[in-house]
Amino acid sequence: MKYLWFTFLLLVQATMMTAQEKKVLYKTLDSLIAHYDHQTAEKELRIKTIKDGASGISLTPEQHLELNIRLYDEYMAYKYDSAFQYIQENVGLLRGTEDYNRFAASAVRMAHILSVTGLFNMARELMEEINPESLDVQQRVDYYTQQSELNLYRSEMAQYTPFFAEFISRAQYYRQLIIQIAPKGSYDYIFNQATYTCETGDEDKAIQMLEDYLPQLKSGSRTYSIITSTLAYFYQRKQNLEKQEYYLLLSAISDERGAIRENNSLRSLSEMLMDRGDCDNAYRYLFQSFREAQFYGSRLRLMQMGRIAPQVMQLYDEERSQTQRLTTTILIIISLVSLLLIGGIFYTLKLIRKNRSANQQILEMNKTLALQNEAISNINNQMKEANRIKEEYIGRFLELSSVLIERGEKRLKLFNRLARERKLEELYAELKATEPVNNSIRDFHQDFDVAFLNIFPDFIANVNQLLTSENQFEQEADSAKKLTTELRILALLRLGINDNQKIADILRSSLTTIYTYRSKLKAKAIHKETFEDDIRKIATY
Repeated sequence: MKYLWFTFLLLVQATMMTAQEKKVLYKTLDSLIAHYDHQTAEKELRIKTIKDGASGISLTPEQHLELNIRLYDEYMAYKYDSAFQYIQENVGLLRGTEDYNRFAASAVRMAHILSVTGLFNMARELMEEINPESLDVQQRVDYYTQQSELNLYRSEMAQYTPFFAEFISRAQYYRQLIIQIAPKGSYDYIFNQATYTCETGDEDKAIQMLEDYLPQLKSGSRTYSIITSTLAYFYQRKQNLEKQEYYLLLSAISDERGAIRENNSLRSLSEMLMDRGDCDNAYRYLFQSFREAQFYGSRLRLMQMGRIAPQVMQLYDEERSQTQRLTTTILIIISLVSLLLIGGIFYTLKLIRKNRSANQQILEMNKTLALQNEAISNINNQMKEANRIKEEYIGRFLELSSVLIERGEKRLKLFNRLARERKLEELYAELKATEPVNNSIRDFHQDFDVAFLNIFPDFIANVNQLLTSENQFEQEADSAKKLTTELRILALLRLGINDNQKIADILRSSLTTIYTYRSKLKAKAIHKETFEDDIRKIATY
């Protein structure tokens, strides 16, 4: 009895450890998915380093072919169209040449990339161009491996059809050929021996072979992802869901860690979670799997996801409906409790009404005081602003008036002298000259600009905040105390001068010009209807 109890405790402890380990694996997978862009950036940097290493160098035909192979290997499980581009170039360069072995090696690689994306007929036609008897041992292994893969991919598409068993049988045939020639202990030998053994019905032996071989591989490599994904399939055949989930997690983690976008484990994990009823995580992993398949360009994976997506969405909708039903039940309970509370609330309201009148009077008094304080504050601000404007403008325009009077006296003396000396032509020329008037206007504008910007130092910046980005005024160091005609119109608006005729008289412009400027400025504003009111609200400080 004690022995049975002890055994039970050990089983419980083992289960708890498995649950903890699983939690860590899910956390690792979620973290890698969250850093998807980082993994992609590292992959792109590695590829860029290879390309940059060959940039600007005149490569021999041999080196060019080798560079294409390196880039193909990087893109093979990362991005279909780029991998296809580089290997297609090699096939095109080598087809019909005497270098048959290199052509065969490139053709096998190209057949792989075609198989992955679901172009089975093109892959099969390309493989038919190769005579395996003319290849060395490793090339024949690669050739048979690709033939096996092609049939496996076709079996995935033919699942639940009479052709499924036929494609599996063909894959088994090529696995036998690999086992006969591959070096014992190599990845090709062990993987094909294990998969062949599993299909014959001995899953335990197949599992033992791959689990013994797995420690030699590193997570993040494609071979690690394939071995762990295959182990998940073996355990699925044994209906050991715990182990299947464990190896699917290891495979998915390896795919994410190595930026392997041509993958299957994350989708399979999504299906497993869907069957379990965990629709949130199933949907999240399915979406990530779809995102990666779309990035890679695999039609095969996208079609496979298309099969299970409706099931995930249906499960999600069912869970949402269940949640809505539960919410409705809770709302009914809350409503009943609320009815019981209504009586207490009415009694409380009676007590509140007794104090409400007094409180209302206090609130009204507080509101009145607040309004009075706000009015006083506004009046004080207006008085301060008016004082600043008076102080700035009175001094400047007294000085300007004195200067203009002095100029007028000098010109009057000049006119008298020229008249006295009967120099009528010179007198007429002086009377006709516009430069003195223009100088006076320029001095007036300059004094106005300086005085106004002293009162409103941030005026141009505040105006720019009211205009769209492409219509803002430039502020250069040498124009810090200078306004344009448009800004002077806005400045006069800010000082309370709104009449177009008055603005035209002050700026010595036509009424039409002032009207046109104001219309254009409104058109440039972010808020056209309130633009001029917003200008009048610009503070002096």
